[in-house]
Amino acid sequence: FYNDTLKLLPDYFDINNDEPAISYIRVEGTWENNANKTEAEQVVKLIKELAYEKPRRTVGVVTFNITQQNEIADLIDQEQAKGVTLWPEDLFVKNIENIQGDERDIIIFSTAYGPDAKGKISMNFGSLNMPKGANRLNVAITRAKEKIYIVSSIWPDALKVEASKNDGPKLLKQYLQFALEV
Repeated sequence: FYNDTLKLLPDYFDINNDEPAISYIRVEGTWENNANKTEAEQVVKLIKELAYEKPRRTVGVVTFNITQQNEIADLIDQEQAKGVTLWPEDLFVKNIENIQGDERDIIIFSTAYGPDAKGKISMNFGSLNMPKGANRLNVAITRAKEKIYIVSSIWPDALKVEASKNDGPKLLKQYLQFALEV
């Protein structure tokens, strides 16, 4: 992105911090009806943990599609209805299509994609497969000021995107591999 001038977390000066700037949380979720309930549940659990562990930090969630966005938002609503949990101030849940311009200290990135009930992983990543889909990925992965948590049901090497016509899926795989290595 930007002629290779975009700097990803962790910043050079933060590379030796005790806590990495990106954490990859792998869950055993299933892609069903354009959503991943297991991932959504992990995201909500993580939000609640962050509210207690890092109460002064702002938190946002980014998903690849509106169905996953709604799945997470519905689970948050259910938890909030119980009235017991502390929630981060200014929490948002958005999809890759409407995240432009929003930043938070901590971003939780739910890929949602994973194996279906038969174990097959689709290589259709919605708008990322489109021309200029890489730009949406760029916007999504640059919203965190301090830390990114990736919650995913796939390992990067499971993505067979070499034959993709556009760069979005290839860059997604590269980014997930980078995040895993961090």
